[in-house]
Amino acid sequence: MTNTTYGDANSNIGNVSNSYNTINVGIEEESLRIQEWISPLEPHKKHRDVRNCRLDGVGEWVLRRCEFESWYKSQGDPTLLCYGGQGVGKTYIRYKSILPKQWTMLTRNKISSLVIDTLRKQTRGRNIAVIFLYCDYQTQKEQSAVNMVGSLVRQVALRAPRIPSEIKSAFDESMAEGGDGLQLPDMVKLFVKVIGSIEVVYICVDAVDEVLPQHRLQFLRALRQIIQEAPNLRLFLTGRPYIRGELDKNLTKRAYAIHIVADQGDITRYLSQKMDDDDDQDPGLMTENLKNDIMKTMLEKASDM
Repeated sequence: MTNTTYGDANSNIGNVSNSYNTINVGIEEESLRIQEWISPLEPHKKHRDVRNCRLDGVGEWVLRRCEFESWYKSQGDPTLLCYGGQGVGKTYIRYKSILPKQWTMLTRNKISSLVIDTLRKQTRGRNIAVIFLYCDYQTQKEQSAVNMVGSLVRQVALRAPRIPSEIKSAFDESMAEGGDGLQLPDMVKLFVKVIGSIEVVYICVDAVDEVLPQHRLQFLRALRQIIQEAPNLRLFLTGRPYIRGELDKNLTKRAYAIHIVADQGDITRYLSQKMDDDDDQDPGLMTENLKNDIMKTMLEKASDM
């Protein structure tokens, strides 16, 4: 009898375990369905790629600017724009007359990734969310305003152990009506709801100028509404200089702004690292005279920008 009893007990334990695993799988599958329903955009993949090729120390002068400090500490307007044109540090540094290759030093998305990682580090363990978007002209069709706001909602959902009830309810209602996605006004309302219990929400939007104009207009106006309704929100954007005019008209006229220039410290650090890398791969390629000539010429070019 004892053996039989233990056999039944083990069988019951197995059944409970299998049921538990089945429930977990069902919850995970539903969570994935909800995430995909909210937005197809997955900025974490882009962030991972960018941070892996970012050089330590490059761009950190941005973090020391008084505009960044004031913005981070919620002093004044909740919006900060980093802007600059082609060839001014945030984009590309080239030296083709000596080396037939393009050297990328500090792109806009590297500034964004630096800000994202810095905010994450400084706010770790607190009820603060750091969420972001990487805009890209190659995926403009997917970068509609509703998908971009939806991606922000999706990231908030991923912070929680389970999908927030507000998002689950919106999903269930949508499924009951045919499964169509939310319209932009409803997505904005949903986002404001799900961030209500978070102390501070930092949104970083990289290269906003690469969004199609009609989508960008809707997106900026959606951000304006969110800022008006969510006082716990701070917004960081990067873009080309003309974006300042669009922000003044459609978002805010009081935004902090940092003009990204070719910083000589960044250039020196970047070139030194790259020349050392090339020297390691081909010890005969880089002579000291060549290194000095490259450094001197690049710093002179940067000072003329």
